[in-house]
Amino acid sequence: MNVLTKLAAFVQGAGLETLPAARFDRLKLHIVDACVARLAGSRTDEGAAIARLCASMPGLDGDILAACAQTRCTEVDDIHLASCTTPGSVVVSTALALAATGDLRTVGDVCAASLAGFESLIRLGVAIGGPTAIGKGVWPTHAAAAFGSAAVTCRAYGLDVDRTAGALATALAFGSATPISAAMPSSSRWMTLGLAAVNGMTAARAAREGLIAAADRVSLGPSMINGLGRRFLFDDIGVKPYPTARQGLAAIEAARELVDIKAIDPSRIDEIVVHLPEPQRAIVDHAELPKTRFGSIVSVQYQIALALAAPERLYEVRRTPPFLDDGIRELISKIRVRRAHDLDRHYPRAWPARVEIRTGGRRYSRLVLRPHGDARHPFGWDDMGRKCLALARAIDNENVARVVAEMRRAAATTEMPALWTWR
Repeated sequence: MNVLTKLAAFVQGAGLETLPAARFDRLKLHIVDACVARLAGSRTDEGAAIARLCASMPGLDGDILAACAQTRCTEVDDIHLASCTTPGSVVVSTALALAATGDLRTVGDVCAASLAGFESLIRLGVAIGGPTAIGKGVWPTHAAAAFGSAAVTCRAYGLDVDRTAGALATALAFGSATPISAAMPSSSRWMTLGLAAVNGMTAARAAREGLIAAADRVSLGPSMINGLGRRFLFDDIGVKPYPTARQGLAAIEAARELVDIKAIDPSRIDEIVVHLPEPQRAIVDHAELPKTRFGSIVSVQYQIALALAAPERLYEVRRTPPFLDDGIRELISKIRVRRAHDLDRHYPRAWPARVEIRTGGRRYSRLVLRPHGDARHPFGWDDMGRKCLALARAIDNENVARVVAEMRRAAATTEMPALWTWR
């Protein structure tokens, strides 16, 4: 049996219907996380433009494109470090669209299909060496998006193993190694991810009609299915507490903890030095003042300055233009980012940071290997509730508390709530 056929058997396996309580609970939490991210993303300029685009393409395709693009553009959605993918934006968006059409009826159905998609997308990200690929200009999530969406849809349609394998093989043809930059004020990058998710669903639709690719002609190594069904890579997904490039999260947390623990007045800081593994530094080291929403989210200098001088603004998703005042500008000018050779060994299993703050003739240092939200330092429902309510205040929406409460208490047999109405 070839790799794709084995993965297809997993996608359609009965084992996904009887999940351990802890994994089922985490799946529900990730569904909520993606939903609220989508809600926040719809308030950005890109998200509003995507909504206008999708209004011209009603139906399932438009729903998935909008949800996926709006979720991902926020940089507040979940992330799997070892594959360098952000799977929830693709997988949950596809599953909820299929729930809205009745192809997935219960919370248990949605969680099972989502888990099939999470495992498929993440495993492909690992197989292509996501953390290395991103340094070469590849967007691992985009490369694996159609594959993950196809797995969700095949599960929802109840295709047989051969057609599922054929759909996955078709979906592989939609991956792209030339992503669009997000640096432009209103980039089409997020739309392309949504289209990749739509393509994955199309691959499954085609397979339902008998149109498939040859699964045994696909060259994927055995690492793609190592521990499949026993070891769930989904369990290694983390979440972000606020919009940020994950490569800078440990540094932001370390700086905030130093200021709190040592009772440091941010206005009296003389210097902040951030030490990062080189793959992280290359992405988030931006000393210039940000001019765009995305630029503010990616810059670790800006994010640390915001966290220390105006922490409530960390939850602002729209950031058009990014908030800047004299205090933020002064702090940014005092932040230096350096490569930490001693931390390189932790990457990509962990994305750590060491921060040093010099103030009043004294120097303080703090190392963070696993920031809050990391899979080894995970969010619980109370944490997720606080994150969602903070985002709700930032976007002036009153529905979020109901979103969290409804999914927290939902059982596997509960009819899936109409999550699209929450926005």
